[in-house]
Amino acid sequence: KKEMLSNIAYNLVIDAWSRRSGNAAERAESILRRLVYNYQLTNNRLLRPDVISYTAVMKAYVNHPDGGEKALEILDEMNNQFREGNPRARPDTKSISVAMDACAKSGLTSEAERLLNEIDDSKKNCLLFNTVMSGYKSEGRGNAAEAALRRMISLSENGWEHCSPDAISYTLCMEAWGNSTSQERVPRARALLDECIRHHHSGDNKCKPSNVIFNAFAHTISNSDGTDRETDILDLFEKMESIGCETSLISFNILIKTCANATGSDERKRNALQIAASAYNSLPSAGLRASSITYTGMIHVMLNLMDNSTEKVEAIGGIFRRCCEEGFLNQHMINILAAATSEDDLLSITGSKTSKIIGLPAEWSRNSSDH
Repeated sequence: KKEMLSNIAYNLVIDAWSRRSGNAAERAESILRRLVYNYQLTNNRLLRPDVISYTAVMKAYVNHPDGGEKALEILDEMNNQFREGNPRARPDTKSISVAMDACAKSGLTSEAERLLNEIDDSKKNCLLFNTVMSGYKSEGRGNAAEAALRRMISLSENGWEHCSPDAISYTLCMEAWGNSTSQERVPRARALLDECIRHHHSGDNKCKPSNVIFNAFAHTISNSDGTDRETDILDLFEKMESIGCETSLISFNILIKTCANATGSDERKRNALQIAASAYNSLPSAGLRASSITYTGMIHVMLNLMDNSTEKVEAIGGIFRRCCEEGFLNQHMINILAAATSEDDLLSITGSKTSKIIGLPAEWSRNSSDH
């Protein structure tokens, strides 16, 4: 079998595999190993793997469970190749950024930050820091994420403006705090949101807040131990609108879910019920359309916050019918209702005693992800 005379064709095939799923990473690496073997066999310098070859394989491993470890191994191989006289295998900023991404997505964020530290300050940028903070977000390490953010600010103040944080940086840092178990997660996230808004007001357009950063803070409040979470989120969205940032369906869904989880006094439950109902009824005027998540949230609201069983069944029936009209019914909703209501109440709400969506009109779930 005649082998190719340069690494170009190999690199193209590796790159193609790097864009696929399944066992694509292993396939990409096997092609790299074949390239290395053929170079060693022929000593043809054109067959020697280069930074493009190695980077494409690391890219294939980015979403692999062992992607971080594999990327670090490949990066070590590149450095060894460079030391052994292969200048074209020397890692560049792109290859290091891919390795960082693989580490951050496989629980090795400290390794991703180590790689970042090895990059010269002149070549560091906001995206690289955001990759690190994305990893700390997944790991729920708010302190580590904020330390990275402070380094960005310090570097930008020392003249490296390409390291200045943007709204995504602040959002990732807030989410890292939100995913942590720290008692400081809400005040830290609030302080970061306020800091981002201040930067924008001082003229930094990179820090222009969107509903994404507000939703991140709302998630943090929703998952906290606060006693007035639904009221706090409602106040947050009013602040959001006051600076010209429109609420999204995600915003409303977070608020409704938070209301559904309200506990405590009857007064607080009634207030949460009113807030959820108001949010749901406000969707059309906001130019938004309820989704399966919205309807599921409202069903939880009524199950958890309404005491009168007759009124509860009637209210859930109204939401259920609207959900079916819009085509957003799914099996998850049926499961919730079947677990929380009697057979007679289930019949009253859905028109059937079955706990399976199969058998119900298909048009009721035409817009559902289950459909």
